[in-house]
Amino acid sequence: MTTTMTFTGLGATNTLTIYAGGTTGTFDKSIALVSAYGRLLSFYDPDSLISEINQNAGIKPVHIPVRPIFNLIARAVAWSKRGLGYNALLGPLVALWRIGFDDASVPSSDQIKARLALTDPDLVTLDSDAQTVYLQRPEMALDLGGIAKGFIIDEMVRLWQKRGVTGGRIDLAGNVRLFGNNEDGLPLWQFPITDPRDPANPPIATLTTPPRAVMTTGIYFRHFDKNGHVYHHLLDPTTGAPVESDMASITVICDSAEEADVLSSIGFYAGIPAGYDAVEDAGAEAVFITRDTQLYKTAGLRETLLPSMGH
Repeated sequence: MTTTMTFTGLGATNTLTIYAGGTTGTFDKSIALVSAYGRLLSFYDPDSLISEINQNAGIKPVHIPVRPIFNLIARAVAWSKRGLGYNALLGPLVALWRIGFDDASVPSSDQIKARLALTDPDLVTLDSDAQTVYLQRPEMALDLGGIAKGFIIDEMVRLWQKRGVTGGRIDLAGNVRLFGNNEDGLPLWQFPITDPRDPANPPIATLTTPPRAVMTTGIYFRHFDKNGHVYHHLLDPTTGAPVESDMASITVICDSAEEADVLSSIGFYAGIPAGYDAVEDAGAEAVFITRDTQLYKTAGLRETLLPSMGH
C-alpha cells in the first residue's frame, strides 16, 4: 500500500513516498535524519557545524565529531580544487548576493572582487586524523549548498535499505532518488523533465530509467529581478556573479545523489559541450535544456528520453 509523507525541511517542502516494504517508523526516522543533517550542514543556522567552521575562519581549526560530515567536506573541497565550476568556498559571495531572500541585491564590482579573494579551496586545511577543518583566512566561508542535499538523500537510501523498503521515491526540494520498484512493482521508472521556462507547464520530456538519483539545477529555482535583468542563484566561481550561460536547466542521472548534485552544478556552468563531456566522463547521464529550449541528452539516454510534442 502506498504511503506518502510531506514535511518541511532544508528550507523547502519535501515528499517521501513508500510503495512497498519498510517498517513502522521509517518516515519518522527519515524526517529525523533530514532534520539532523539539515541543522549540522546549514549555511544560515548560526549554530550549525558549517557556521562554526566559518566563524573560526583565520582563528583555529574546528573539530567535526561526525565522521560522515568530515568526509563530505573533504569531498566537497576536492571537487572544488578541480576547477570545473563547483566551489564549496563561495560562501562569502552567497552571503553577499543573498539570492532567494527578500533583501537580495546586486553588489558592486569591488565588493565581488573582495569576496572572490576568499574563495580559494587551497586555503582549506583538512586533518583527517584529528577530523578538523580550518579556513586559513578570516571571512572565508564554506557553503555545502551544491552537495548537501545529495549527501542527505544518499544517507536516506542507506536508511531505507536497512529498514526493508523495496520501492519508493525520495524528493527533497525537487532533488529526487527513485528507490527500488515503482508503484507497479517494476524497477523501471517514468520521470518527467520540467520545462525550465515555467515549471507549471507540461513536462518538456519524459525519462525512462532504472532506480537512480535524478537531480536538476535550473535558473527557475531561486532568482530575483532588478531593472529588467534576472539574477539566478547559480554563481560563477570565476566572476562571483550568476553564471552567464545558454543553459536553462540540467538534469543529471546517476546512482549517487551526491555526485549528481555536484555534476548538475558543473554541467550547468560548463554548458555544451564541456559540461556534456564532464558528465559522461563521470559515468553519469544528463539532459541539458538551453534557454531557447533546445534539448541535448548524453548517449546513454538516446533510447530512454522521449521529448514531448513540439520539442
